[in-house]
Amino acid sequence: MNYKINNRFALSSDRYNWILIETITTPLGKQYTKNRYFGTLKQVSGELFNLMAKDTLSRLSHNLNKKTPPTKPYNFLMDNIVRELELFLRGVTANEKA
Repeated sequence: MNYKINNRFALSSDRYNWILIETITTPLGKQYTKNRYFGTLKQVSGELFNLMAKDTLSRLSHNLNKKTPPTKPYNFLMDNIVRELELFLRGVTANEKA
């Protein structure tokens, strides 16, 4: 069963793995999917966080200039976000199975 996260990502599972399904649209408008396999929801959460963070940073980098100070690492904040995302995914999948 697929659990839609947003228009870009969905979550599925098989007997052994959680599967993060990414729908990618090419510049020509053609869509295809890319599957990533993980053993735990924590791994899925971390990957989802990384993919979304990369997208956000690439969009923001166009707005930055050379006077912008370097960003300090926020590992504690990122760990909390990944943990919350994992709990959210557990809730979504538990509701669908019930």
